[in-house]
Amino acid sequence: MVIQLQMYIQYLLVAAALLPCTKAETILGAYIFHRHGDRSPKILPHVDLTELGYHEVYSSGQWHRQRYVDSSATSPIAGISADVVVQSQITLSSPDDIVLMTSAQAFAQGLFPPVGNGTLSSQVLRNGTTIQTPMDGYQLIPIHTVSAGSGSESAGWLQGSTGCPNAITSSNQYYLSGEYLALLSSTSDFYKSLSPVINGTFSAAQASFQNAYTSE
Repeated sequence: MVIQLQMYIQYLLVAAALLPCTKAETILGAYIFHRHGDRSPKILPHVDLTELGYHEVYSSGQWHRQRYVDSSATSPIAGISADVVVQSQITLSSPDDIVLMTSAQAFAQGLFPPVGNGTLSSQVLRNGTTIQTPMDGYQLIPIHTVSAGSGSESAGWLQGSTGCPNAITSSNQYYLSGEYLALLSSTSDFYKSLSPVINGTFSAAQASFQNAYTSE
């Protein structure tokens, strides 16, 4: 299999060499629809982005920077500022939710990181005073809020089940299905065995697949 793949790649390289030169593509923009990072369980109070989730979306922002924004990006967006963010060139939006909003902030931090204490992070006032940006040149990127479940055709926020009676009815029907009832029964002993670990959150009667499913 490896030999066949290598031969195929060699064939493509030879075929490409025989083609006339064509102009490289020009990327005018990128639309990124991103999910939030890892969060704490909904069953616990103060649901928040975890440190793992913060790392996930920050790393994703770094990856997208290396692809679209950095001066040595693999697929640079034409005309975009590589280091200092130009607000007219970027729009971030998120529902007003702590996990989603902080995920957007973390992604932005990876996309446009601090530029350090230098000329890129300073401004000279009319009186000649030089002002440095706080926090090692930290860059502020506004996050616009959007309403969940409204104007689906014209909004970037896609969650058709929000506020939909039919979706709620369909979801509740799962608890009457044979698949659910079989899992509830077959996993009963397993979840009861977890009681010593989760008894601060669930009572023995609540230790079941039902609560695991609804509170992930």
